[in-house]
Amino acid sequence: MGNIVLLDDLTINKIAAGEVIERPANVVKELVENSIDAGAKNIVVEIKNGGKTFIRISDNGKGISIDDMPIALERHATSKIRQIEDLEKTYTMGFRGEALASIVSISRLTIVSKTLDMPSGIKLVAEAGDILGTEEVGSQVGTTMTVENLFFNVPVRYKFLKNDATEFRYIKELVQKIALANLDVSIKLINDGKNVFQSSGNGNIKDIVYTLYGKEVKDNLVEVDHKEGDVRITGVVGNTLMAKDSRKNQIFFLNKRNIKNQVLTSSADQAFKGGTGIGKYGFFILNIEMPATQYDVNVHPTKMEVRFKEEQVLYKIVYHAIKEALLNKEFLGNTDLENNKDTYIQNEFEFLTNHYNTTEENNSSKYISSSKIVMPTLEETNSKYMNMGNDGKLDLINRDEIRNVDYKYCGIVFRTFIMIEINDELYLVDQHAAHERVLYEQIKENYKNNIQNNSQLMLFPEIINLTHKEMEFVQNNIELFKNYGFDIELFGENSIKINGIPDIEYKIKIDTKDVFMDILDEMLTKERTTIKDVEERFIATVACKAAVKANMDLAEDEVHKLLDRLLKLKNPYTCPHGRPTTIKIGHKLDEKLICN
Repeated sequence: MGNIVLLDDLTINKIAAGEVIERPANVVKELVENSIDAGAKNIVVEIKNGGKTFIRISDNGKGISIDDMPIALERHATSKIRQIEDLEKTYTMGFRGEALASIVSISRLTIVSKTLDMPSGIKLVAEAGDILGTEEVGSQVGTTMTVENLFFNVPVRYKFLKNDATEFRYIKELVQKIALANLDVSIKLINDGKNVFQSSGNGNIKDIVYTLYGKEVKDNLVEVDHKEGDVRITGVVGNTLMAKDSRKNQIFFLNKRNIKNQVLTSSADQAFKGGTGIGKYGFFILNIEMPATQYDVNVHPTKMEVRFKEEQVLYKIVYHAIKEALLNKEFLGNTDLENNKDTYIQNEFEFLTNHYNTTEENNSSKYISSSKIVMPTLEETNSKYMNMGNDGKLDLINRDEIRNVDYKYCGIVFRTFIMIEINDELYLVDQHAAHERVLYEQIKENYKNNIQNNSQLMLFPEIINLTHKEMEFVQNNIELFKNYGFDIELFGENSIKINGIPDIEYKIKIDTKDVFMDILDEMLTKERTTIKDVEERFIATVACKAAVKANMDLAEDEVHKLLDRLLKLKNPYTCPHGRPTTIKIGHKLDEKLICN
């Protein structure tokens, strides 16, 4: 007799349940998603004992017909697809037909459902995979599913569950994410008889954000609505003040399905770079709408891991959507939006993903591949992004029209903050952060426009002795230094000679050796990071060292020049390290603060 046997249906379903149902939150996820697929606009989730003993999901969806009720509990029974090709055009949350079969195999399941054309509802009770009975009951249109005694026949799995409070926390986080994705669905969560959360279903994401995160977060959000070809990205991103030490406030949805994807996360990180600070992560809740033919969610039973056919295309679109939103903020009370942000965004993207090159060959569709997603043509892209000035140079950093801000200069406080009055409101401008941002943008523009001639010669060259490790690094990366304005030549075995420094406006007398060594130290400590991260830190360090410092006095005409240059920038909001350039104090509270 052979050793291979066919497993019975209950054992098969229990094994499948191990993939689909690991804890009560998985049950809630599968049943709530079924309700959404059924067109429900009102869903109530009731939990007891962390979901271990009682879970009830009630909805006003289309219901389950009498004929479909028994087969709905069979494995791989579904109304959402008919053949393998349907996977490429389905937008429902579920499609495998595994959830109910897995749930009923490890619990007691009661279903009460009624469709619009049924005279009364049908109640079905099942346990451990077997249907115990059905009967007619009074019911409204919709479905109510009650799951009791989860894992009663799988004690080993039950033993691995956390305490009730922890299991409910998983459920709460899940329900809140579902509410954030389905803004037109009202979802109520009840725990042990207490109403814990409820979304209105009015379609306004900021209302849910206010409920979940509070007024401060809601007031510091910028809305996102970006469309390229067949891809549309909507949602909200947080400004600089919302950056946190963890990624818990970074949420991606794909056609309203919560997903995780490293490519998308990396794109978001790059878009927030220079605006969140080192070690901080930006706040965002984004939903990506795109054709189902362009991705595969059938990778893992949880459907959270997604593979995209054209990751580079999506990488760029996500970057553009976030960056565009971050540049759509008021500045010093001015709410006029920049009409042409695309030039700046495109070149920021090029800087972070590819070395600048203004030739037409390298400005081609390297990041716009031959995807089936409808994308702009090369001619449209070049017309959209290439904005040449009268001198033939690309104007990358300045707005088409300078922000019109009627301010009154009040003075400098703590020899650090420029205080100005605008429309009876007080603002503080961090002189170091503001000048640092101006220089940072200028260095990149110098490189973009004239890579071979962006240095200013020093009156007396400086010779610097280096350690063996430092010298090796300079030798291997000497082109990087030259590209950003350092005129360097090797001078002996462990020495270099600096003939020129980056051609930018220096407000202060800088120590060339200190600046160079600080940059070299920064690069050596981040030697294992990507070249673009090194370059980003390189430029930020040069700008930081060359900028006016705190406790340095500025004349009034220098203040006005700095503010004028800041107002011209397309991105004046933070220094390269993420510190805000301006702070709004609010309405004057004391007559002593009124400017004369």
